[in-house]
Formats: sequence, C-alpha cells, structure tokens
Amino acid sequence: MNPYQLIIAVQQRMQQDPNFANKFNQAIIELNKIPGLQQKVVQIAQLNTEAKRQEAMDKLPKDARNAVAKILSILEEYNIHF
Repeated sequence: MNPYQLIIAVQQRMQQDPNFANKFNQAIIELNKIPGLQQKVVQIAQLNTEAKRQEAMDKLPKDARNAVAKILSILEEYNIHF
C-alpha cells in the first residue's frame, strides 16, 4: 500500500468508526509534537516486513519510537494493513 492508499484507508475508517478516530487523533497529536516524525512514520509503514519496520523504529529516539509504535498498533488493531 502506498502512502496515498494508507491515508485513504485511515480516512475511511475514521468516518465509519468514532472510537478509531479518537484513538488515531490522540496518537497523531503525540506524533505532531516531534518534528519530522510524521514523514518517518509513513516511511516505516511502507516497509514490507516486520523485521525492517522494527529495525527502522529502533533507530528512532525513545519518544518517537513510542509515538510510532502507538500509531502502528492502532492500525493493526483496526486491521488497516499497509
């Protein structure tokens, strides 16, 4: 899934599910507090294996890792596959 498709999938889920929208918006608020992290999340989400995603996340600062992990967890919880 490319970044555009991921955004569309998230937007559709947000319109259909207020619980997802609330969780995702809270995670985005945390994400936006860290400069440049939003773009990094998209790059990590596009990696095709869990090992590659984990390796990329391990290189992030701790607060960034937590924010990214939360976003990815929410996406997995709601079956938004990337």
